[in-house]
Amino acid sequence: MISPVHTHLRVGSRGSKLALVQVEEVQSLLAGKGTNIPFDRKIYSTRGDENKAVSLTTSPADDFFTDTLDAALLTGDIDVAVHSAKDLPQTLRDGLAVFALTRSLDETDAFIGKTTFDRLSAGSKVATSSILRQQQVKALNPRIETVDIRGTIEERIQKMHDGCCDGLIVATAALKRLGLEKYIQSVMPWEAAPLQGQLAVAGRAGDTALRELFIPIDARRNYGRVFLVGAGPGDPGLITVKGVAALQSADCIFYDYLVPAQLLDHAPHAEKIYAGKRKGSHAMPQEELNRLIRQKAMAGKTVVRLKGGDPLVFGRGADEIEYLRRYHIETEVVPGISSAVGIPSRLGIPLTARGVAATVAFVSGYKHGEDEHRPAPLDIPRADTLVFLMGLTKLDQIVESLEASRRPKQTPVMVISKGTCPQEKIVSGTLADIQQRIKENPLEPPVLIVVGETLKFYREDRDTPRRTRILYTGTDPEQFRAYGEVIPFPMIEITPAKPTAGRIKTLLTNLSGYDIILFTSKFGVKYFFELLAREGYATKKLRPKIFVAIGQATAGALAKEGVSVALAASVETSEGLFQEMTEKLELRGRKILFPRSVLPNPYLKQKLTGQGARVDELTVYDNTPPAKRPLPVPEATIGQVVFTSPSTARNFLAAYGAIPRYWKISSRGAVTSAFLREAGYADFDELRNTH
Repeated sequence: MISPVHTHLRVGSRGSKLALVQVEEVQSLLAGKGTNIPFDRKIYSTRGDENKAVSLTTSPADDFFTDTLDAALLTGDIDVAVHSAKDLPQTLRDGLAVFALTRSLDETDAFIGKTTFDRLSAGSKVATSSILRQQQVKALNPRIETVDIRGTIEERIQKMHDGCCDGLIVATAALKRLGLEKYIQSVMPWEAAPLQGQLAVAGRAGDTALRELFIPIDARRNYGRVFLVGAGPGDPGLITVKGVAALQSADCIFYDYLVPAQLLDHAPHAEKIYAGKRKGSHAMPQEELNRLIRQKAMAGKTVVRLKGGDPLVFGRGADEIEYLRRYHIETEVVPGISSAVGIPSRLGIPLTARGVAATVAFVSGYKHGEDEHRPAPLDIPRADTLVFLMGLTKLDQIVESLEASRRPKQTPVMVISKGTCPQEKIVSGTLADIQQRIKENPLEPPVLIVVGETLKFYREDRDTPRRTRILYTGTDPEQFRAYGEVIPFPMIEITPAKPTAGRIKTLLTNLSGYDIILFTSKFGVKYFFELLAREGYATKKLRPKIFVAIGQATAGALAKEGVSVALAASVETSEGLFQEMTEKLELRGRKILFPRSVLPNPYLKQKLTGQGARVDELTVYDNTPPAKRPLPVPEATIGQVVFTSPSTARNFLAAYGAIPRYWKISSRGAVTSAFLREAGYADFDELRNTH
């Protein structure tokens, strides 16, 4: 269909054979989407075409290859311009916009030469005008010499044949568009320039009708988006509401080692990729991380890059934003509470205070690229309060630099390890003695170092009882946070069960005959629906069933599967669930499916059967003991332990021998309580409901 506004288009481009082929490609792409519209072509010569002696390694103007085309658009001489997308300026002129980016024909770089790249001898000359490509060539083979080259693809190939070099690095897509694939000797292993192989259609920003014409060929309409989310200083409760919403919407999450594991529970169905990023230990190089984030977003995924603290404070958030924007990928930052602010605030330490400190400065203890054996000198800002991040290994140098800047030796200093977390440790002192104090009380990273007189506001209130530290052995700690400082320490590991093919076939055959489907955990929900998805069973067939859940967490898991819950027990125990089922449901003659864990718990089946129901159990997940590991905090700092099932108590006793006598014991459910009594523990509280 021809646009009602435009019966033909005035299309500008450069005059090379490649540029003209690219215009034809755009016209063909439009035709493939049902838009056949005549192109009136106009050829322009840019500064890049006229000044071929200028080396691109000298960083010419950003619009070196678009300047005259940009001017023609703004004066109305042409309607649109077609470019190689990688030639676009980083910032378009005011009044211009990119109407479409096509899919890349090929993102790679190719080597053209008399032999393959890996067979080049020492001293061979490889030509490219790109600084990035020159660096990449040297990284692969330092013995190769790189030289500049300019001109069209055909001109560069001819120069090589004339002996100016032993080979060329060029865009593979350009060779394919020109039918010159026969010259390719090697495809290079590196990531090529942003937007390589893509075409860009640029026009006037206000021409909305014309922009709509190109929407069908715009690859960006199928892109996902990326959220850079700050996870906060360590306590999972300090993430923002918007951060949680981003996690819940995510298809894929890239997370750092500083991110609390509990935050990943907000995205139970998202792909989770550990990106590492700690000093001296990177699980994934930054370049690879950038590339993977981009590829996920270009595949239409909603991607969350989850970073400790705030994503733009002493991290590589700015680099990641810049990288993604070069590919025209929508990127949104969700701020987080920086550890530089959050940790002191949590301790009641103001960074500024009237009459004490009017200025504050944040300083990184680590400089990118510095030799750890020869640390770079620290520049100490002139501020009343100083906060050093990533400075544990640089403490000696920080102290020396502060003394050199004439800070008094009695200046208060506090070093905080794992701030806001259950493992938080604090060592306080002055410039005169903090190094010795740290030697006597070693700390683990990450640490925050605060220097200044506002530290005198800190009080460890010995007369005020601290919130109880609760060691939580189950898998859903959030529901207990109102009771004290919860320390997650799960004593079970949950993995999907592997029903036999015969059992699965029987389930699918009989599924329509069940009246009630009963769940006693969110894991039962998760793995039951995953099993159905693997088998291609349409869950909408289950909508007429009566779904029963043991409590709100399980009911919430069902709601995420699009299931309406008929009954969610208010007392979250097997006993409470059975009681409410007998009061609110007709059980006699009903067929009940009970997806559950591998561990035996006959109470519900026996009780429901006694009411005249038929109960079929289906094992959908395994519940196994985790490997023994040290307690996350000193034993003496724990005031309460919560056992959520017999298996959590059994596994704890098997690993650690006994429950310390000064811990308050809380048991969830009668079956858990019965196990504790059998194990010799009579003094405990039985939790009937956690809400």
